[in-house]
Amino acid sequence: MLDAALTFGDGLDTLRWALAGVSLLTSLAYLALVDKPASTLRTTLKTAAIGAFVPLPLLDLGESAAGLGLVALAAAFLLSSFGDYFLALEDDEKNFPRGLGSFLLAHVFYLIVLVPLAATPQGFYLAGVALLVLLSAGTLAWLWPVLGKLRLPVLVYMAVISAMAISAFSVPLPWLGIGALLFVFSDAVIAVSKFRYPVPFRGVIVWVTYYAGQSFIALSLLAALR
Repeated sequence: MLDAALTFGDGLDTLRWALAGVSLLTSLAYLALVDKPASTLRTTLKTAAIGAFVPLPLLDLGESAAGLGLVALAAAFLLSSFGDYFLALEDDEKNFPRGLGSFLLAHVFYLIVLVPLAATPQGFYLAGVALLVLLSAGTLAWLWPVLGKLRLPVLVYMAVISAMAISAFSVPLPWLGIGALLFVFSDAVIAVSKFRYPVPFRGVIVWVTYYAGQSFIALSLLAALR
C-alpha cells in the first residue's frame, strides 16, 4: 500500500515519502504530549500530522486523470488539519463546534472522492457496514438524552461521517474501510468522554485510532486515484 500510494517514478517520490515521514514523526511527537496542557508546540504538532498529507494528492495531478478526486482529497486533509487545530486549543465552548464543523466539511470532501469509486458492498465489506451502523446508531442513541442544544449538530455530523464510512466500505479496498471505521471509533470515544463520562486513556486511544484511520484512508485513496 505504501509503494502504491507514494511511489510514482516521476521524480517527486522523495518528496512524497518525506511528507509521509513528517506526518508520522509529528504524530508520534504529538502522542508524547497528548495529555499535556495546550501549548503552541502541542497544537502545531497535532495540526501538522494530517496537514503534511495535504500536498500529496496535488503532487499527483499531472499523473492522474482523477483531478477532481485529488483536489477533493487534498481539501479533506486540509479541513481535517483545521479540525485538529481547533480541538487542540483550550476554549472548548468555542473551538469544539469549530472543530466539529471542520471535520463535517472534511467528510463531505471525502464523500466527493469516495462516491464515484463505490460499488455494492459484499462479504467483508457488508459486515463492515453493519458494524459501522451499530456503532454509530448505538453511540447516538446513548448520547441523545444528554446532548442538549448540540443534538442537531451532532446528529448531522454523525449522519455525514457514517455516510463517509459506508461509502469507504463500498470501495473494494479493505484498509480504506478499516480506516473509516477507526475514524468513527475515535469520534465515538471523544463524544462519550465529552458528554457521558471521562474515558481512561482517552487522549492516547483517540489519537492512535484517529491517526491510523486517517493514514489508512489517505494511503488507500492515493493509490486508488493513481
